[in-house]
Amino acid sequence: HQAYLVLGTLLTVCAVEEIDSCPMEGFEPIKYNGLLKLDDHNLEAVLALPVGYRAQDDFFSELKKVRRPLEETVIEL
Repeated sequence: HQAYLVLGTLLTVCAVEEIDSCPMEGFEPIKYNGLLKLDDHNLEAVLALPVGYRAQDDFFSELKKVRRPLEETVIEL
């Protein structure tokens, strides 16, 4: 469960350094384990986070981001 602590930190570092990243759900851990030979090191995949720089011809990078207003996203107690 503590892998998510590292995930949060890595996402923050990527944002500060202007490096693209995207946490992923729905990946197949067994296939990742085999592809990366994690079993050889007594490890297993629990999350996936691609990190890198987007392609220069990425059409979506120039589009305006759509965000919900803070009042619709955060519930103040």
